[in-house]
Amino acid sequence: MTWLGLLKGLPASKPAFWFPLSLVTGALCYAFYYKVKKEEFGMEFLFSLLLLPAGGIQFFQAGIVRPVYFPLLALAASYFSLTTLLVALGLFALQIPVSLITGMPGIRTFLDMTNPLEEGLFLISLAATAGVSSVLFRKMRMARAEAETSLSAIHEKAREIGRETAMESLSTEESLSHYFASMLRTDEEIGELLVAIKHAVFADSATLFVPESAAFRLRCSTEGKGEVIITGAGAIANCMRDKKTFSAGEVDEKKFKLGYMKTMKVVSVIVVPIMEGTSLIGVLAVDSSRAHAFSEPDRSSIERFAGQLVRILERERIYFMIKRDVFGLRILKEESSNLITSLNRDVIARKLCEGAEKISVSQIFLFAGSGSRFSLLHHNTGRPFPVKLFSFEKTIVNFAVDNQHRHYVRDLREYPIPVMPFETEGIRSVLAIPLMYERTVLGIMVMLSEQVDFLDSLQISLLEVLCNQASTSLANARLHSRIEKLATTDGLTGLFNHRVFQEKFSEELKRQARTAEPVSLLLTDIDFFKKVNDTYGHPVGDLVLKGVSKLISATLRDIDIPARYGGEEFAVILPGTDGPGAKIIAERLRNAVMEKTFSSEEKTFSVTLSIGIAVSPFDAKRKEELIEKADQALYHAKHNGRNQSVLWSMTK
Repeated sequence: MTWLGLLKGLPASKPAFWFPLSLVTGALCYAFYYKVKKEEFGMEFLFSLLLLPAGGIQFFQAGIVRPVYFPLLALAASYFSLTTLLVALGLFALQIPVSLITGMPGIRTFLDMTNPLEEGLFLISLAATAGVSSVLFRKMRMARAEAETSLSAIHEKAREIGRETAMESLSTEESLSHYFASMLRTDEEIGELLVAIKHAVFADSATLFVPESAAFRLRCSTEGKGEVIITGAGAIANCMRDKKTFSAGEVDEKKFKLGYMKTMKVVSVIVVPIMEGTSLIGVLAVDSSRAHAFSEPDRSSIERFAGQLVRILERERIYFMIKRDVFGLRILKEESSNLITSLNRDVIARKLCEGAEKISVSQIFLFAGSGSRFSLLHHNTGRPFPVKLFSFEKTIVNFAVDNQHRHYVRDLREYPIPVMPFETEGIRSVLAIPLMYERTVLGIMVMLSEQVDFLDSLQISLLEVLCNQASTSLANARLHSRIEKLATTDGLTGLFNHRVFQEKFSEELKRQARTAEPVSLLLTDIDFFKKVNDTYGHPVGDLVLKGVSKLISATLRDIDIPARYGGEEFAVILPGTDGPGAKIIAERLRNAVMEKTFSSEEKTFSVTLSIGIAVSPFDAKRKEELIEKADQALYHAKHNGRNQSVLWSMTK
C-alpha cells in the first residue's frame, strides 16, 4: 500500500495520509525483524526505508534529497547482508517498469531525472554503494570476531594459570615468563607508538629517554641506531628534575642544550615527562627541523600519547616484578626443601649459604652460637681461617646478636666500628641475621658486599624466611644429635654402648672380609674394681670409670672404636691392625692407666688394666668366636698376675 501510494503520487497530494502510513509500515517491519530475526523481514524493513526518501522527493518536488540514499545504504550495510541489500534495491527498482507501463509519474519524476539512462546509472551507483559498504562491514565484523576469539583465548589461559596450585606455578616459571613476554612486547609497542606520534604531529622523530642513576639513557627512538647521541644535562635533565612539559619553537643548538644530538638539526621540540603517580619513569622528546612546527593541539596530542606510554611501561614494570617474585619464591621453595632434608649441621650450613648466594651474590658467613663466642661453620670466600671461634663484641654484627633481630647497614662509610672480628677490606654494606629458635640465638648469618645498598626489601624478606627455616633445621639437627648420642653412647663414660659396639664390630668384619686386612679386638677389665667401690664408694668408682674412659679415648687412634662392654669392662676395635700392632696399642693403654692417679678424701690411688687380644682372621673369623677368644685371653691375664695384655694366640 505504501509503495502503490508512492506510484500514485500520494506523498505530494496526500502527505498527511502517506507519510504516517510509511512510518507505520517501517515500524511494523522492524518489529517483525527484531522479534524473529528473519532475513525476509529485514528485506521488507529496508525496502520500506528506501521509500521514505522517494516520498520526500515527491513532496518537495526537488531532487536535492537524493544523496540521502548513500548514507542510508552505508548504514544498512552494517546490519544486513549484501543479498538483503541487493534484493531490497531490486524491489525498489520495480517502480521503473511499472511507471513506464502505467504512465504514472514514476521514479524519474520524484528523482528529478530526465531519462532512463540517468535513472539506471543512479540505481547502479546505489547498488555499488551497498556492495562496497557490505564488504567493508563484513571485514570489520570478521576482524572483531577474531579479536574476540583471541581475547577469549587469553582469558582462558589466564584462568588456567589461576587454577594452578602455588607449587605448580613455581615449577612453570619458564612458561609463565614466555606467556607474559609474548603479551608485553614492550619495545615493539613503544616503537610503534613513537612512530604513531611522529606521524600524528608531522615530527621528524620521537624519542623515549628513561632515568638511570643520576642521568638518563636512550630507551627507544624512531631514528636509526646511533643517530641519537646523548650529551647530558639540558632540556631532558631539566624535565626529569622539574617533572614539567617543555616546548620550544626556535631552538638555537649553540645556545640551548637539549641533552641529545641528531644528524638533522632540531629547531622545534616538545619534551613531556612520563609520570607514574608521582614518580618519573621516562621523558618523551618530539622534535622537528621546522620552526614553530607544533601547535597547542599537537602538544595536547603528545601528552595523551605520553599517557599511553605510561601504561606500557607500567605493564613492563609489573611483569618484571612478577618475574622477580616468582624467581624468588622458586629459590625459597627449593632451598627450604634442601634445608629440611638434612639433619647434619655442616650440610645445613652449606645449603643455607648456597641458597643465600642465589638470592644475592656476596660474601657469606655462617656462625654457630656457642655462649658469647661463635664458631665459623661455613663461608664462601675461599679464605683460610686458622681460628674458628670468634667474638662479635664491638662489631656491627653484634647489633644483630644483642637485639636478636636482623641488622642491615646500607652504607658503612658512616660507621667507625669494625664490621667483623677479622679484616674486611672494601666492604660497603652488610646484612646480619640471627638464627633464632625459641628465643635462643643458634647462630648468625652475615652477608658482606662491596656495593652500597646491595639488597632490596624483597631479597631481605626472602633471606629472613630462609634463615628462619635454617634455624628450625639446626634445632632439629641438634636435637637429633642429642637423641642419637643418647641412643648410641654410654651415659657415664661417653663411649659407644654395647649395642653400637656389636653393630660396628660386624661392619668391620665385613670390611675385613672384602679387603683381607686384619682386625683386632681388645677386651679390658679394671683390676680389683669391686675393691675400689667397697673402699671408696660407688661415686668414686664412677669417677674411675670416667677417667679410664678418657684415657682410652686419648690413647687410641682416630680410626679405633672404643666402647663400654659392660660394668668395668671395655672393648676396643682396632681396624687394619694385626697381633703385634694390637699388643703395642694395648701396652700403651695399660701404661697410661697405670700412671693415672685418682683421689678420694685426700687419699690417692691408682688402678691397672688386664687386656685380652684376639685377631681376625688368624684367631677366628666369626664375631662370636673372636669375642670368646678375646675373653679367654683376658681371663688368662687376670689369673696370671693381672696388669698385663695377652694375645689369645700366646695362651695355647
